Amino acid sequence: MRRSKVFEQQFLEQRRRLQLTQEKIEERFRVAELGDESKKWARRWLAVESYGQVGLALFDLPPIIERAKDGDILIDVDGKEYVDLLAGFSVSALGECNEQVTKVIQEQAGKLAHYFDFPHPERIKLAEKLVQISPIKGGKARVAFGVTGSDAIELAVRAARYYTGRPMILTAFGDYHGVTYGSMALTGKGGMWPYFYPIPPLDTGVSYFPFPYPYQCPFGKAPAGEDEENWCLERLENYFEYYFQSKESPYREVKGDITNVAAFVVEPFQSSAGYILPSPGYLRLLRRLADKYDILLIVDEIQTGLGRTGKLWASEWEGVEVDMLLTSKALGGGLPLSAVVARPEILEAWGPGAHVSTQAGNVLACAAGNVVLDTIAQDSFLRSVQERGEYFVAGLRELQQRHPLIGNINAKGIYIGLELVRDQVTREPAPEEALFVTRECVKEGMVFEKGGYFHNRFQLIPPLTIRRQTIDRALEIFDKTFTRAEEQFGNK
Repeated sequence: MRRSKVFEQQFLEQRRRLQLTQEKIEERFRVAELGDESKKWARRWLAVESYGQVGLALFDLPPIIERAKDGDILIDVDGKEYVDLLAGFSVSALGECNEQVTKVIQEQAGKLAHYFDFPHPERIKLAEKLVQISPIKGGKARVAFGVTGSDAIELAVRAARYYTGRPMILTAFGDYHGVTYGSMALTGKGGMWPYFYPIPPLDTGVSYFPFPYPYQCPFGKAPAGEDEENWCLERLENYFEYYFQSKESPYREVKGDITNVAAFVVEPFQSSAGYILPSPGYLRLLRRLADKYDILLIVDEIQTGLGRTGKLWASEWEGVEVDMLLTSKALGGGLPLSAVVARPEILEAWGPGAHVSTQAGNVLACAAGNVVLDTIAQDSFLRSVQERGEYFVAGLRELQQRHPLIGNINAKGIYIGLELVRDQVTREPAPEEALFVTRECVKEGMVFEKGGYFHNRFQLIPPLTIRRQTIDRALEIFDKTFTRAEEQFGNK
C-alpha cells in the first residue's frame, strides 16, 4: 500500500476518534456531575453550538454558570457554587463583577461604545499608561491595539519581519501563542494541529527550541550532584550557540555570516502547557543571545502579565527589558482587548493602514482597561498578590507532604501549576489520576484547567483578589479529591 494511502487512512481514523458522536455526548451527560437544570441548558447549548467548544475539551460538560458572588465564587443555573480557579482563563483578574470596572463600563456605554479603530480619549490614556509601565528596551515605546491575544501575536510577528527584513521566528516547544492560522504556527503544542488538516498551520519561517523545564528537562536527567535548573539551562545555551554558529544552521543566511532570525517570540513562563516555570535565567539568556545576534526579543505576557505572578510583568522577575511586549486577557477587565507595546522604531517603520481591526481599541474595553491598570499597577496591590500566592502555595506544599500524587509545584504570585506523578522518584506522569481529580473537583464545586505536556498538570488561575477563606475551601477540596484518587489508583 502506498504511504500516502496509509497516511490517509490514519488521518481519517484520527478524525473519527476526535469526533464527538451522539453516543459520546450521551455518555458525557451520564457521568457529568451537574444538576437537572444545568443539563437542560447543556442540551440547548449542544443543539446550536459547535462541537469544537473548548469547554468540551476541559470537562465532560462544563458547568453552566449564571452569576458570580464575592468575586471568586461562580454559581450555576442550579444554584451550585464553584470555587473559581479559572478567572475566565486569567481574564477576570480583579474578580467577577468588580464594582469599579462595572461602573466605568456602564458610564462609558452611555456616552460612546464604539468608534472603529480610531483614537478616542480612553484609548489614548490607556496607551500612555502601557508605555509608562512596560519594560521596553530603551525606555520609550509605542502601542498597537488589537482585540485578542492571537491578534497581538500576528501583529508582532508581522512587525518583526517587516522591521528586520528577516524571515525566521524562534519559539519554544510547549509555548501557546493563539489559534488563528498564523499564531498557531507559533504554538508548539501538537494536540491542536490535527484540527487544521489537510492544510496545517505551517510557517516555514518558524523554528522551535526546547523549553528548559528542569523537573522534566528535555535534555534528559541531570547527572548526580548537578543542580537541575542550572544544568538544563546550560544545555539550552549550548544548543543555541551550536545552531547560531553552525554553517549548516537554518538560523544563518545561506552563504553569509548574518542571521536569518527576526525574533524570539516566547512566553516567560509556559501557561497553557501547565503553568510551568523555566530554569531561572531563561529570559536573561534569550536577551543575551538577542543582543549578540541582533535579534528582537518579543515576550508574550498575555497570561503571565498584569500582576498574575506578583509583579506587573513576569519578565521583571529576571530584570529583562524586551523589544516587544504583548498583553491581553486581563487588560480589558472582561472585555476583549489586546496590545503590542514595542520600541518606537519598530512600529514607526510601517506606513498608514498597515494594520487594522474593526474592534481594536474598543471604547468600552479601553475604559475598563484604564481601571484595570490603575488598580493592578499599584505596589500595594502587587504585594497583596504575592501574599495571597504565598498563602495558597504553603497550603499546597502541606498537601504535597501527605499526597504523593503531587510531584511538583511551580509558583510565582498566583501563577500556580501542579504536576501529578505516579512516583515522585521516577516522575512518571499521572494523566488518568489527573482526569479523575479534575472530575471529582467539579463534583465538589471547584473548576480549574487541566493541561501539561502529558495531560497531568493543573493550572490554578484564581482572581488576583481571591479571599483566604476561598483558598482554604480550595485546599479542602484538593485534600478530599487527592485522597480519593490515591485510594482509587493505589498511589500511596
